[in-house]
Amino acid sequence: MVASLRDRITRRLALFYRRWAIPRVRQSIGDILSAARATMQRKRYCLLATAGDAGVDARVLQPFPPDRDFTVWFGTRRGSRKVEQIRRNPVATLAYQDDAHNACVVLVGRVEIVEDLAARQGRFRPLWHAFWPEGPEAEDFLLLRFEPSRIEVWDARRRITPAPFGLCSAKVQRGADGVWVKA
Repeated sequence: MVASLRDRITRRLALFYRRWAIPRVRQSIGDILSAARATMQRKRYCLLATAGDAGVDARVLQPFPPDRDFTVWFGTRRGSRKVEQIRRNPVATLAYQDDAHNACVVLVGRVEIVEDLAARQGRFRPLWHAFWPEGPEAEDFLLLRFEPSRIEVWDARRRITPAPFGLCSAKVQRGADGVWVKA
């Protein structure tokens, strides 16, 4: 099969980009965490995956921006399926996809259910009165606190594209002392 002119030009550009990009790949823990935080802060929604009865269940949620240590908070309904699943198995995965910036971040960790009223008051968004008219004091309102133990990042714009070039994510994990190290 003869490749079209467009295909031949695209192939040459791709190979040129590859030669240019490989020596410029950024791999430091600081670069990886900076790229992760930038993507997480940019995105309004993320995907939360938990262990369900028939496999993995995933749903789109609106997270708070990540804390300094990459802890992520969510508001949710006490009787939701995700809360039931987290009570049985707190291991979960968060995924942020940013097509506009050629980036994605995946965090693996554990979720804690937080019912403390002061915490609920401190993280209640005014728009949520549509769902909980009583505000953060609503009996059905609680928080989820996700604490990651591993972060995976792929970010073409920031050149977080480890070997084999661009075919896997850069990975860091939280060490026993709480400090992020390469996985």
